[in-house]
Amino acid sequence: MYGQQKDAVLLTINNSPVYRSEFKRVYLKNIDLVKDESQKDIDEYLELFINYKLKLEEAKEQGLDKKESYIKELEGYKKQLSSGYLTDMKASDALVKEAYDRLQERVNASHILVQVKPNASPKDTLAAYQRIIEARNKIIKGADFKETAIQYSQDPSAKKNGGDLGWFSAFRMVYPFEQAAFTTPVGDVSEPFKTRFGYHIVKVNEKEKSLGEVTVAHIMVAFNKDRTENQAEERINEIRTQLKTDASFESLAKQYSDDRNTAVNGGKINRFGRGALNSEDFEKVAFALQSTGELSKPVKTKYGWHLIKLLEKHPPKTFDELKGELTQRIKKDSRSQLITKSFINSLKEKYGLKRNEEAISYFQKNVPATIFNEKWEIPTEDKNLTKTVFLIGKESFSYLDFAKFLQQKATRKTSTKDVSLFVENVYDNYESAKLLQYYEEHLESDNQDFANVISEYRDGLLLFDLMESKIWNAAKDDSIGLQKFYTSRKDTYIKDESYKVIKASSSNKELINKVKVQIEKSNAIEDIKKEVNISDTNMVLFTEEELTKNTDKLTDKFSGQKEQIVVVEEDDYITLIKVVEVLPSRIKTFEETKGKVINDFQEDLEKKWLSELRKKYSIELNKKTLKQIKKELAI
Repeated sequence: MYGQQKDAVLLTINNSPVYRSEFKRVYLKNIDLVKDESQKDIDEYLELFINYKLKLEEAKEQGLDKKESYIKELEGYKKQLSSGYLTDMKASDALVKEAYDRLQERVNASHILVQVKPNASPKDTLAAYQRIIEARNKIIKGADFKETAIQYSQDPSAKKNGGDLGWFSAFRMVYPFEQAAFTTPVGDVSEPFKTRFGYHIVKVNEKEKSLGEVTVAHIMVAFNKDRTENQAEERINEIRTQLKTDASFESLAKQYSDDRNTAVNGGKINRFGRGALNSEDFEKVAFALQSTGELSKPVKTKYGWHLIKLLEKHPPKTFDELKGELTQRIKKDSRSQLITKSFINSLKEKYGLKRNEEAISYFQKNVPATIFNEKWEIPTEDKNLTKTVFLIGKESFSYLDFAKFLQQKATRKTSTKDVSLFVENVYDNYESAKLLQYYEEHLESDNQDFANVISEYRDGLLLFDLMESKIWNAAKDDSIGLQKFYTSRKDTYIKDESYKVIKASSSNKELINKVKVQIEKSNAIEDIKKEVNISDTNMVLFTEEELTKNTDKLTDKFSGQKEQIVVVEEDDYITLIKVVEVLPSRIKTFEETKGKVINDFQEDLEKKWLSELRKKYSIELNKKTLKQIKKELAI
């Protein structure tokens, strides 16, 4: 396929050829994602590629590609993926501008869904439509939307949220849904509309202009088994008091924030827009901050108490700045599906399809006006019905095929009772439908990009099933083997020496000196607190922690001797550390390191298994082709 007969063979595995183009495509696609520099080396990557191909060969050997569940899932994915390729690649300026305008605001909406399967019968489709109409009529007459959604909606989440979708902007929903949400006035309920999921109605609750994005830093004190909400609130207020004395926000975040992912960067969170975080309360406060450096009051979320500092506001990008990106997004979005006239015309040109005026005239003369009122009995004895309406590729569509399509369309509600106009409209519909159907059915042999994606998905499904049965389940189910594996190499699971310490931090050096004097006398911490924390503006923050050598940077500041006291200054913030207890390095228990043991066990199983596969299947490498690939990639 795609000229592979002219494509050089890089290697053969079990006598199956693997072509140069495939290796280059996979290598170039993944190279930017590879963090391990050794894997960017062609020879190193080739070994990984061979392992990948060996696994696929084994999966086929085991017949995993014949499993009904595999075939069904692959076909479902093909159907889903193909919709993204039924797109007019020349996205219009109007669509780009529409998308930009919609990104400048967001919508808060609720919906009701009545599901319709893609292959549903006309009867089932009609029943779904009548049900959505019934639900809408109730709401229009005054019924509560939420209660109606709970009663009617087949969206699984509706029972809990009453159809509430929260806030969203352009590209977050399928296009027909987006279209309804953005064109329905606030407070109104849309007319029923259809998506691939079924029939919907949407109620628009609110609309608001986009506020752009913000970059903030935060300090979080979490609720957990050792700290109540009240204790967390007390601690966040202590930290806030420290910040009022010009203590470094970044230093406090590094030391005291329970969000360890951001603490290492001084609490900084990557820039985000409204709706990007899983906390509306946090976002609301973050976007309310106006000036750079401004600090929020403590804000409570489901995760804990936070202090938020504004680092930068990012206004919405201009149309020119976003035009290129939006054009690319629209190419992949449902708004450019190939039901557009421009794409249909390109398909007609591609397949050399000409409008069959003779066929249209025949049906306009021979279809009776009664077709709209009663079933039309197709005159199957008429020899004209054997004629060809048109050819698409090698597939022929006869007059009889079109007659059946006409008959089917006539049984549904039509906008006209004029036979001639009806035939002409249905002909256009039939022509478009068959063009799209033919194009979709031949996508894999007609579109290289689509074929590549399907190939990757097909292989991914096989590898998942194989790895699950051969490696992952083996590691999960073989508890005895896992224990033996741990025992055989437990010396590698070491916890470094650690230290139980008392920390006292403040921006006031004089207070820290007072603490040092008191702590050297071995006075109780509670007594020291009372001694030094006599002002609301100058306070010392005390904590008891366990620091691990080679993990916590503060351990570089002391020698690790019991009772040692050191004072560390960073960004005008001073921290006193007293080593209370030294915990020697030790072997971690199995339970402590179980996750790492399972991972290592799986890697060991896979390594041995791959060694067996290399013996089981023949591998022949074309060194000349490999040399040519290296030259082409300039490596």
